[in-house]
Amino acid sequence: MIMKNLDLLITGGSGFIGTHLVNSLNSIYNITNLGRTKNPMCSNIYWDLKTGLDDVIIPPPCAVIHCASIVNSKSTDNYEYIDVNVKSTIALLEFCIKNSVKKFIFLSSGGVYGYSKKPLSEYDSCKPEGIYLLSKYFSEKICNLYKDRLDIIILRPFFPYGEGQKGRLISNLFYDILNNNVISLNRNGHPKINPIYISDLIDVIKLVIENDVSGIFNACGDDIISIEELCNVIVQITGKKNLRFFYKETDTEDLVGDNSQLYSHLNYKLNINLEQGLTYYFNWLKGS
Repeated sequence: MIMKNLDLLITGGSGFIGTHLVNSLNSIYNITNLGRTKNPMCSNIYWDLKTGLDDVIIPPPCAVIHCASIVNSKSTDNYEYIDVNVKSTIALLEFCIKNSVKKFIFLSSGGVYGYSKKPLSEYDSCKPEGIYLLSKYFSEKICNLYKDRLDIIILRPFFPYGEGQKGRLISNLFYDILNNNVISLNRNGHPKINPIYISDLIDVIKLVIENDVSGIFNACGDDIISIEELCNVIVQITGKKNLRFFYKETDTEDLVGDNSQLYSHLNYKLNINLEQGLTYYFNWLKGS
């Protein structure tokens, strides 16, 4: 059931996931985007994410969806990840408590698990590497401190992709292949991954907004594929030829999520397979 209070607060509403979320939900909910960049499709309140929210006037929503974060960037120092990614999570959780917000949804990352030889479930331990994934994992642990006072849902997307995305794994592979660049791979062509198409991820977020659930959920696709195999599928879709690989002298394990909780606890069946999603993304690239 959709909640009676139809106000939603979203951080990162102008980012890749946030934009799709706003476009999908703005006919149902009164959405406010909280952050440094505006989304013209909804209301906007400026917040630099490093400060508290005591002086920011926000209508109490039925749920807060925290999408905003600094991602891997060579120009960002480690302090910035903590100041933005972790402190913003604390500020939003405190806002929820003070304003009797029922639900807090945190967009983490499947990368917090670290690489593994087997598919990773929500019951597996996390071994995040690098400051970005550490900041996501720290934020998850902070969320858990509040789980007795509001409904906490942590989503761990695995390589989400789709229209509008730039500068991430799949969008970068398209760019390199379309521009005849050499693709650098590990010696075994891995890791294997199971990406989730953006519309499926948005549907998962809708489900956790509208239903009485809490806990941690992997958000990942059904199709498991190595990076080398993924490149070959992109070549078939784009019609490009002369794919060139450079193989490094390194091996790596995989980063594959177990999505059985999506099926059993959320009763969600993925709608878009990998080839369909890659085709949709390529069609968007051609028209952009």
